[in-house]
Amino acid sequence: MAVKIIMTVCLYPAVFLMYFILKNEGQPKKGMVFGSKLSGSRQKEPEVIEVVKTYNKQMNLLFAALVFLPIPVFFIPWESIVISFWMMWVLASLFAFVIPFAIANGKIKAIKREKGWKKGEEALTVVEIKHAGRVRLVRFYQFAAPCLLSAGAFIWALAGFRGERQEALGIAVGSMAFVTFLVYFMAVWMDSQKTKVISTDSEVNLGYARAGKNLWKNLWIWLAWINTVYTLCMLFMLDADWQLSDFFFWATALYVLATIALLVLAVKKRRSVDASYKDKMDVEQLDDDDKWIWGMIYYNPKDKHSMVEQRVGIGTTMNMATPAGKGLAAFSSLAILSLPAVCVWLILLEFTPIQLFVEGNMLVASQIREEYTVSVTSMENVTLLEELPKLSKVSGTGMEELKKGTFRIPEEGKCQVFMNPTNSLFIRFEASGTTYYMSGYDDKETMEVYEELLRLTE
Repeated sequence: MAVKIIMTVCLYPAVFLMYFILKNEGQPKKGMVFGSKLSGSRQKEPEVIEVVKTYNKQMNLLFAALVFLPIPVFFIPWESIVISFWMMWVLASLFAFVIPFAIANGKIKAIKREKGWKKGEEALTVVEIKHAGRVRLVRFYQFAAPCLLSAGAFIWALAGFRGERQEALGIAVGSMAFVTFLVYFMAVWMDSQKTKVISTDSEVNLGYARAGKNLWKNLWIWLAWINTVYTLCMLFMLDADWQLSDFFFWATALYVLATIALLVLAVKKRRSVDASYKDKMDVEQLDDDDKWIWGMIYYNPKDKHSMVEQRVGIGTTMNMATPAGKGLAAFSSLAILSLPAVCVWLILLEFTPIQLFVEGNMLVASQIREEYTVSVTSMENVTLLEELPKLSKVSGTGMEELKKGTFRIPEEGKCQVFMNPTNSLFIRFEASGTTYYMSGYDDKETMEVYEELLRLTE
């Protein structure tokens, strides 16, 4: 049940976020409809209005389907299927809404061609004047407190503990502390991007640039603080010897929800900024719809800039025609295509029974492949347990009916685990300085192996 709750709280908001962003982007605004440039007067043409209506219906139907689709997952008992469902559901939530948006973008482009609304390459280009392109609002002192607190948590994790505790705390807390600094560098990078020219009046451009960059600056500052609080929560939870799992679960859920809420708020505020400058936008922009695939993906080999202003949502996007863009596309495609393989692997892990047996003078533990082979002659203190100590996973698999890999026990430190934790009998032994906790597929197999080990070690 814990896995179901965690996956629901952390991943379920994705459908609301994608629906809100793309539904919002489907509404005509600032000379743009579905990522295609279209003047305000032409946005009211019957053909355009019909495309918007059809899009809204499709979005509402998709949203309803994706919102109610996860309900049956609460009645599925197998963790691998639950995790696989959520992984594929999130993927569907991220891309399903893109389909009607891409279709609507294609329809608008077709209408523009039929009506002769597309502007040629000779459209007016205006060079920005004064200092709008030099606006810089991000300063390190604004991020100093969260960065110092995150760094302090990392130092405490390294200096305050020794041995295995130091390793676990250092990796976990250090990773999150690094994110705080990454947020700062992202803020600096976004602050250095060129601003869009919307008017022949340089003061209007300057005000628009300040409003947009101030919005981003505040977003990054809040994200830095949220990540710092989460980093401190992680340090506190690990310091408490893994005894605050419920607290850590809720901290993780709040971390995810707060981040999503901030992003949604930033989108709304960006719309408010654009609305307030709508009447001051008097620069005719180049109609480069053919450089935008589905109105979302920028592909322009003639443009040497790696980053350009995003048409859908806020911020910037990458020019996929550049080497950096192609690299990102390849990496993203590989990551997406690997998800089904990960799901299949998880299902195989859960549904392939474990085996524990003695072969010659070796104890063999296998599932799909041989996981452990331990010489019986090296074993010491072979014990049959009816109750397991508290185990915390360091690396490996930690499902309800399968635990294998490296785990940690507060009183003993690291140990190697290979078992079905729903059993009633388990074997503990030491070999070559390593502690092992193992079981067979069921209690009968465990008892048979234990008796054989006693016979061989006598």
